[in-house]
Formats: sequence, structure tokens, C-alpha cells
Amino acid sequence: MNRILSFIAFILLISSCKPPVRESDPLPDLLNTGIYIVNEGNFMSGNGSVSFYDSSTNTVTQDLFYLKNNKQAGDVCQSLSYYNNEFYLVVNNSGKIEIVDNDFVNTKTISGFTSPRYISFSANNKGYVSDLYGKGISVVDTRTHTINKKITINYWTEELLIFRDTLYVTSPNSRYLYLIDTHTDVLKDSVDIGFGSSSIAVDDNNKIWILCSGNKSLSIFPSICCLDPINREVVRNISGVNYDSYASKLNYNKVDKHMYWIEGDIYKLATNTSASVKEKVIDAAGKNFYGLGIRQQNGDVVVSDAGDFSQRSTIYIYTNAGIERTHFNAGIISGGFFIK
Repeated sequence: MNRILSFIAFILLISSCKPPVRESDPLPDLLNTGIYIVNEGNFMSGNGSVSFYDSSTNTVTQDLFYLKNNKQAGDVCQSLSYYNNEFYLVVNNSGKIEIVDNDFVNTKTISGFTSPRYISFSANNKGYVSDLYGKGISVVDTRTHTINKKITINYWTEELLIFRDTLYVTSPNSRYLYLIDTHTDVLKDSVDIGFGSSSIAVDDNNKIWILCSGNKSLSIFPSICCLDPINREVVRNISGVNYDSYASKLNYNKVDKHMYWIEGDIYKLATNTSASVKEKVIDAAGKNFYGLGIRQQNGDVVVSDAGDFSQRSTIYIYTNAGIERTHFNAGIISGGFFIK
């Protein structure tokens, strides 16, 4: 009897375990639902890459750009965006953006940037590119894939958000959020939100949320603030109590109506209440969380563990309750996601 019970327990145990993610040998079907992982690679090594996790087959393909184009993407792959049936892969230290089609075949390269970071698109065939050292925003014509204009902002520009014909520009070395009219491409306003804005997202109530790193020498604590875009006023400001805390990768989860971000661990904050209490939802437990994204189809949280920044990163997929669904390896320093 004991042997039978032990055998039954064993069968139940192995049947409850999810199969591990497999490394894909053939090229993936990019029409499937999945996650593109942007791997920075090591600085000055030229080994930035893109991985693709196919959720329908539970497989991951490494070095997708190289496999499709027989060449490396470049030095420090920063971010990946999609507009009008094209992917825009921003390659930071190579000063360029690689354009690829839906099959990830390289069709065009836009050069002439100093140190590009992120790109955001307006409805009128324009892409806006932030820059670490370029002191402004470059305006790209998405039909000709050329830089048409430069909008001067005398600081490092980082994450971008377009909302109702306005481009919101974060700036880690400034105390302002900058607003650009996407019709005229003119800087129209700046809003004092606290020092060091870096990450930005909009919620279902049409409020804009921004992470700020603070500035110890100016006695400004790190904070997360909520901006009303109509009157351009900060309506909520949740300040930290430690100058050394650092938060990044703000994302809105449409399923549970919370903002998520990395602050060592993964935290979330309700956007549909006035409560200012953040909740730790995923304990890092020794992991080095670096990139974060949300699968809006089901509210899953996708996060990378960059480890020691020299080995391959590990990608974890959690429910929005913090329960791990699966994990798999990607490239070196996985910092961004494009989720479809």
C-alpha cells in the first residue's frame, strides 16, 4: 500500500510541473504570440542582440537579428518599438536605429544619432528619439527613415510618452518633464515634477505617472508622481525616505489597474484609489532585476535578472500575484521587452 501511495504522489508531483522552456533550433514563427527580449550586451563589445520567446510553443530563440540578417545588431541594444509594420531597434552605443520587417529582416539603418535611447511614434508618420548625450529629441520621418529635425533640450532625454498630441519627455539630469507639440515639433512647456525623471506611463484614467530618482545635494527625495495632463499639475506625489533608493522601468498593468516598477524588488501601486501605499509583489530574493514589462493580455509580469552583467540573463514570467509561471535564459543584460 505504501508503495502504491508513493507512486501516486510521484505521478501527481511530476504532472503538476510545467515543462521547461526549450531553446529553438529552427527560426521561430514571428506571427505567434510572444515576447521580444532586447539584450544590451557588454559595452564596447558589439554583442547586443534580440531573443524571442514563443509562448505558443514554449520555446526561445537567441540572436534573432543575427539569424535573420547574418550580422550583429551592434553595440548596446537599448529598446525595441513597432510602428506601421516595422520594428525599430535602437542601438545606443552604435548611434543608430535598425529597421526590420515583420520577419525581422533588416531593411534600413537610420544613423546620425549621438547615443539614442528610446523612440515613440505620433500618428502623422513621425518618430521621436531620445538621446543620452544629444541634448534633445531627433524627429524621424517614418516614410523615408531619415532624421528631419532636432528639438533642443539641454539635458539627457530618456523615456518618452505620446498622449493627445503631446510628447512627454523625461530627463534624468533635470527637475522637469518636457512637453513637445507633435503637430509643430516645438517645445511648448516644462513641468517641475521632482529631480531625475526617467520612466513614464499612462493609466486608464488618463493620468500620467513618472518615476524620479531625486537629488541628495538638492535635498530632493526619489518619488513617483501623477500628472494631470489637462492642467499640467501634479495631483499625487509619493516621496521616498531614502536618497539611495532607485526605481526604474515603470509599466501600467491594465488588468489589475496598478503601476509596476523595479526598486530592487518589484512593487506595484493602485492607480484608481487615492492610497499612497506601494506593495511589494515580487521579492528579488538575490536576483538582480533589470528589465520589466507587462503582458496586457493577462496581466503577467515579465522581468529580467541581469545577474553579474556578463553572463546570460534569466527571464521570469510571473502572475500579477507574484507567482512564477516559467523562466528561461536570454542574452547578456536583458533590459527591454516588446510583448505581442
